[in-house]
Amino acid sequence: MSGPAPDLWSFSLSLYAAPGVATACLTAQDSQGADVNLLLWAVWLAVQGHDLTAEEVAEAEAAVGPWREEVVWPLRAVRRRLKTGPRPAPDQDTESLRMQVKAAELEAEKAQQSLLQTLPRQRRTEGAVADLLHANLSLLPGGAVLAAVTIPLHADLRDGSDAVLGSPA
Repeated sequence: MSGPAPDLWSFSLSLYAAPGVATACLTAQDSQGADVNLLLWAVWLAVQGHDLTAEEVAEAEAAVGPWREEVVWPLRAVRRRLKTGPRPAPDQDTESLRMQVKAAELEAEKAQQSLLQTLPRQRRTEGAVADLLHANLSLLPGGAVLAAVTIPLHADLRDGSDAVLGSPA
C-alpha cells in the first residue's frame, strides 16, 4: 500500500460500495442503533494504522452526537417516511421530494464525517490492519456486524488491489 490516505468521505464512499458493506452498515444501524459514520471512521482509522481508544470514541460521540440527533436522524426519518406516506406520498411528486431529502441527508452525513476527520488522534500502532479493524469496531455499537465484512474484505485485498480500503498514511 502506498500514497496518502484518502479523506474520510472518499474512503467511506469506496468502502460502502464494496460487497456486503452497505448491508452490514444498515443492519448495524437498524438493529443495533449504530452510527454508520462512526463505524466508517473507525475502519478508516484502522486502515491508517490507528488503534482507537474508548476515550477517543467518547470524544467523537460527544462531538457528533448533537448533529446526528438534530440533523441527520430527522432527515433520515423524513426520507424513510416518504416511502410509504403520509398522503399524498408515495407518488411521483413526493418521490422527487424524497430524493431531495436523501441528498440533504447525505450532505449532513458528509458534514458529520468532516467533523470526525478533524478530531485529534493520539495513538498509533504497527498492528495488523485486521487486528485494528476488530479492535476499533469492537468499541462501537454494531461494530461486530461491520467487522465481519471488512476484516475478510481487507484480507482479500492484500494482493495490492486495495483501492477500496485506501492506503495507510
